[in-house]
Amino acid sequence: MINTIYNTGINGVVNSQASVNVTTNNISNADVAGYKKQTPIYETSGSIKSHGLHIGTGAQIAGIEASMNYFVEQQYLSTSADAAKFNQQLAYQMQLEGTLGQSDTTGLNAALSGFFGGWNTLSSDPTQPGAWEEVLSTAQGIASTYNDTYAQMEKIYTSINQEISAQVSEANSLMDQIAALNAQVASNPTDNQAVDARDQAIRELSTYMNVTVEYQNDGTVTLLAEGQYTLVEGQQTHHLSSQSPQARESLVPSSSFDGSVQFQGESSEEIMLEFIDATHYKVSYDGGKTWAMDESGNQVVCEAGDADNPENIAGVDVWFSTTSGTHAAGDRYVITPKTGLYLEKDDGSYLNLTPLSDDQGILSPDKATSGSIAGLYITRDDSVMPTMDALDGLAQSVIWETNVAHSKGAGLEHHTSLSGSYEVDDSTVPLSESGLFFGDKLESGDVEYVLYNDDGSIASTISITVDPSTDSLDDIATKINAASGGDLTATVSADGTLEMASGTGLSFEVAQDDANLMAGLGLNTFYTGTSAETIAVNSYVSNNPQHINAGAVGEDGSVTSGDNSTALQLAALAEKDVSITAGGVTYTDSLSSFSSMIVADVGADVMLAEQNQAYAQGSNEYYYEYQLSSNGVNVDEEQLNLIKYQQQYEACVKVITTAREMFDEVLDML
Repeated sequence: MINTIYNTGINGVVNSQASVNVTTNNISNADVAGYKKQTPIYETSGSIKSHGLHIGTGAQIAGIEASMNYFVEQQYLSTSADAAKFNQQLAYQMQLEGTLGQSDTTGLNAALSGFFGGWNTLSSDPTQPGAWEEVLSTAQGIASTYNDTYAQMEKIYTSINQEISAQVSEANSLMDQIAALNAQVASNPTDNQAVDARDQAIRELSTYMNVTVEYQNDGTVTLLAEGQYTLVEGQQTHHLSSQSPQARESLVPSSSFDGSVQFQGESSEEIMLEFIDATHYKVSYDGGKTWAMDESGNQVVCEAGDADNPENIAGVDVWFSTTSGTHAAGDRYVITPKTGLYLEKDDGSYLNLTPLSDDQGILSPDKATSGSIAGLYITRDDSVMPTMDALDGLAQSVIWETNVAHSKGAGLEHHTSLSGSYEVDDSTVPLSESGLFFGDKLESGDVEYVLYNDDGSIASTISITVDPSTDSLDDIATKINAASGGDLTATVSADGTLEMASGTGLSFEVAQDDANLMAGLGLNTFYTGTSAETIAVNSYVSNNPQHINAGAVGEDGSVTSGDNSTALQLAALAEKDVSITAGGVTYTDSLSSFSSMIVADVGADVMLAEQNQAYAQGSNEYYYEYQLSSNGVNVDEEQLNLIKYQQQYEACVKVITTAREMFDEVLDML
């Protein structure tokens, strides 16, 4: 019995020392990220039977347990992913808003307002050099504003793509780290340090991806992206990758098609094509949830053409390269005309996880929906690229609408030569098929030119008929040369542009252009370029302001110096409804209204991101504090535990001392 008392005391001393060590370790790691409070788990030792009685033999430490509320931890991981997503969205959307730089004197709206104001000033007196300079200055203001704004947006776009690549690498590194720690835990399940390190790595990974944790019996964890795709399983990992634009096919068994889909161009959309018969297909931008409709509410049906006859879908040219066979109804293709997020599968293939939202902004649940990586893709595809497309569409409409009016007008000085600024790829094919940028805006109609003698009298009038569906650029040159008898010559340059020149002692003006030929070819135009990045004032105008067309050729063929008809027409463009195409969608709106819409949409996105970020951050902090209260180290509590274990130690030492004294007394009795 005395021996039992002694051993019980010894065990108590050992237990007390271990408990003090655990408590001291807790206090030392109180500020270490990811450290979970550890608690010694006591269990009663076996009893002995003496004189018919069962007598206890004390207690022993069965293990050291790290605290963890698994439900709360999963909520924390989920809200961490949400908070990280909205943090990324807010950061870049604020940068995007900053590129617009709106004030009374700067930004898209101010530039456009100033431009139309300049034409209004010119209409008051088209002969005043000061008015010419105002038009040129405000026109250059638009070009510079669009150029600079687009360049800044392009930097944001590039920065996002670079950050995506960096974060994908960091996420993969964390997966490898978690898999290695899984192996360490599997070999020693009581290694709380390895468990803490792994759980902290999971927390870090959750800021990149929305992960679900499944705890296994051997102490390892399985991580699932979006609750369904395996990232880590034991020691095996499935890495993420950021891949270049690509297309995937899914053909039905009855299909005999042997070939591939080809595409050119970039878009924020993911484009799904589904064949409805051997040669026609429908289009979806939300993974087949809905199908594209035209302005009349009818389903858009496209024809499967070859490289010479592509379909333009959301700004992307799509065609098919056929070796043999034909398509069957149900054949599908998914075109991702942008860099995307992919997950490596067991068979070495890749699963597309690039976030995909419908027209209501609802994210597809089978793609990445949360985490900073998803936030970067969503910001790029749903905010930055659409804004860049909208700015391009606005700039293109400003260029076209200004040039259409200007190219039909006349300035104070007649032309002796004009050089086109828009080229064709092939001067022998119809203009509608020639690759001319504005070729789709040309119409069938008459074009009339008036030639003048040196004294300003009318020498002759020539007219040609244009049909862009049949006439090539070579045909246009031939028609002009034939109609003018050599007084006005037209030649096609090596670059594919049209050049016009009057004969000796002659000059010319455009009197009529029902076909929009001059604007389409970039002749007698005010702007050059085709986008926000390339818009510029035509040097032909800026070098000689008398070629600013404020007036027009009258019915008698003359040009009156005080005529302001073209200037008034251009000033009225501010509120005139025009067609504006952005991201493959055509809007009917005024230039001023569309410009304001761009600014307003970006501002609304920032406000929404701020609200979402605040809510997500608040939720994340709530679960962090909740988990901390249950598994974090409370130094005050640990100090009390330290006193408790110290008293336990002293009591056990007293037990040992008592047992020794009893033993000595027994020996003395012998």
